[in-house]
Amino acid sequence: MLRKRIAQPLACFLAIASTISFPAQGQVWDFLGVTEIDGTRDHEKIEVTRRNGVFHAIQFRVSGDAIFFDRVVVHFGDGTSEALAVQGRIWPEGRNHIIGFSGERRVVESVEVWYYKEAWEHNPRVILYGS
Repeated sequence: MLRKRIAQPLACFLAIASTISFPAQGQVWDFLGVTEIDGTRDHEKIEVTRRNGVFHAIQFRVSGDAIFFDRVVVHFGDGTSEALAVQGRIWPEGRNHIIGFSGERRVVESVEVWYYKEAWEHNPRVILYGS
């Protein structure tokens, strides 16, 4: 009888606590910029159009054809930059893993992406988001 009195309120508490924590697990991604890849070069620079935010991570989304990234250089508002190895293919409408920055949140000025040139049927478009 004592178990039932404790188990039922405990189960209700755990159910409520788990539903409250779900929104906290989501991450908001802000649009930062976009570039079209025409295949004549091996890298592009994405100028960040949003200047009033600080971020701790970026994410790429690709449309058109898949693109195989080699590396990324993020340029920050304080004049510093950080080179990040990506080395992975992102498929159209796909997202790569989250690329976090070392240290604290910072203003992102631009991002350079190096990629392998391929025979694309549709030129890829790379959209940059920050969180």
